[in-house]
Amino acid sequence: MLSLPLRVSALASALFLLADDTESFRSSSSTLTARAPSCGQRTALLAKETPAESDTQIRDRILQQIDSGLRSLTGYENYGDPEEEFVDEEEDDGAIDAATLGQWDERDLRDKFEYEWDPEKGDEDPNNLDPKFEYFDEVMLDEEGIEVGYDPLYGVSNPFDERTIINPPDSYVIDERTRDDRLVTPEFREGDPEKDINDQITSFRKSLKILETHIDPFLNQEVPNHTAKWHGYPEQLSFPKQDYHNNRFTKPEDRTDFDALGPAKARVVAVQMARKKNNEWLPEGVSAEYHRKKTAVYKEKGILTGSTLPGKADPEVVAKLRPALEVLGDVVELLSIEAETVFRFKYHGLIKNKRGMEAWAGVLIRNCDVDCTGVVFETGFRKRDPWYDGGSHWYGPY
Repeated sequence: MLSLPLRVSALASALFLLADDTESFRSSSSTLTARAPSCGQRTALLAKETPAESDTQIRDRILQQIDSGLRSLTGYENYGDPEEEFVDEEEDDGAIDAATLGQWDERDLRDKFEYEWDPEKGDEDPNNLDPKFEYFDEVMLDEEGIEVGYDPLYGVSNPFDERTIINPPDSYVIDERTRDDRLVTPEFREGDPEKDINDQITSFRKSLKILETHIDPFLNQEVPNHTAKWHGYPEQLSFPKQDYHNNRFTKPEDRTDFDALGPAKARVVAVQMARKKNNEWLPEGVSAEYHRKKTAVYKEKGILTGSTLPGKADPEVVAKLRPALEVLGDVVELLSIEAETVFRFKYHGLIKNKRGMEAWAGVLIRNCDVDCTGVVFETGFRKRDPWYDGGSHWYGPY
């Protein structure tokens, strides 16, 4: 056990600590009392510290109250429903729904269906006339001798045409080819003399071949009752296939097999044949004769313009032109000098630069103190730049 002095000292220490705690509690309480806000200030603080509810939170809270029974919906049963006058409850018979359209599949991508007329597959033309019936074969003319219904812009429009049936079939019940006397009540009894008379009248009426007609309410004119149905022309999805060897001059063994050449080579060969004017569509010698007639005028009439034939040139003038010819180089070749002031050259350059080179050559000639009223660059039959036209340098032997 502790001695008495030690107990007294421990008790004193405890009292001092208790006194310190009491003093600190008093000071803190007075501070809180002095700083405590009023009721209005407390409400403002609570309003600032509490966050506002969002629309989603308000919705969830109302739905929870409805589910738990804390909120009643009495009087709000039809809230948000459209007015009755705007609701059309009657079904529309003309409306198209998904069930009517059916299911889409790859068959919808076909250009033709099985029931369509396809002449390429050998289908028989449904527009062919049935030989069992007789058809109207007359041409109806008006008072002026013009076909009835003819229009110079739209052609013939008379409803009585070659598809009008003169002897239409009777009902299958009474038609001789389809009738069955066991299923039909007889019109006359056996041995009745009126039956023969009725048959005579019926045959006489058919022999008259009277066209049965009616007034069409849209056309407002008389149209026949019985016509052969028109199924229309087949839909042309491509040009008709033709043999590209349908010419009169090429023998079958001399034909060019374009299919075996490939697309690129076949195009080059076709272009060569078209440009050399002696292709498979012409007999032998036609192209040569065409070229001879085209160039015969130059020799017969002695014409130089338009050809590359050489002419006369004054040597003294040619000597003065030496500086200009050295500048032009191999691009041109002097052919002749016409009327002493017109200079003809054979041009070897690009056709696209021909006009510019002619003007430049005239300037060079005048700089040599030579009178020049015109410069002509002759190119013969060359009218294009082979190396700059499609990449093919082949342009024919002429």
